[in-house]
Amino acid sequence: MTKFKLISFDTCPYVERSRIVLIEKGQEFEQEFIDLQNKPDWFLKISPRGKVPVLVLDDRPIFESSVINELLDELVPEPAMFPRDPVARAQARSWIVYNNDVVFPALAMHWFARGNVERREKGRKAIREAFERLDSFLASREDGPFFMGEEFGLVDANYAPIFTRWAAMREIGEETLVEGLDSLTAYGEALLQRPSVQQAQAEDLTTKMLETIKFRDGAPA
Repeated sequence: MTKFKLISFDTCPYVERSRIVLIEKGQEFEQEFIDLQNKPDWFLKISPRGKVPVLVLDDRPIFESSVINELLDELVPEPAMFPRDPVARAQARSWIVYNNDVVFPALAMHWFARGNVERREKGRKAIREAFERLDSFLASREDGPFFMGEEFGLVDANYAPIFTRWAAMREIGEETLVEGLDSLTAYGEALLQRPSVQQAQAEDLTTKMLETIKFRDGAPA
């Protein structure tokens, strides 16, 4: 039997994605938490980019959350979390890349502006533009409530950490970033109701996020 071990940092959204998939697949897994400010040598040997998550399968390390999640879908085929149709599967991958390359960098720019008002506003504008594009796609679907239709999939696991952090965004007065984006708002609500999304969250996530934002924002630029 394959043994899954997830190398993690408590509040990392990328780790949260893989926790969601493991839970959806009904897989038991071990977690080992590391300090990203003081990365152990053994971790740097198995994570070429020095980032989490790393999934260790019977002593074989795999890094990058998108790669990990696709591998899990192949190793544990039920429930399937990627479309069977090749075009729909490519479309799903495209929206995962969009989140990785556009949405999360914009959020990070805003969250960790380090007291730089111009950087924060640039991030805010980028988030809103990214959210408007997402809302447009979600509004064009013929079914739902999830990204690719009625079934929860890898795209949903990829986007869920945005919404599990949304309580922290409201605390810092940024609820207007989704104002008028009804399809995106409904999508976020559907994700937050998913048991795997609830279970995968770090304990006291909102408090920890607010502390992190405050720390980064107060740091010297």
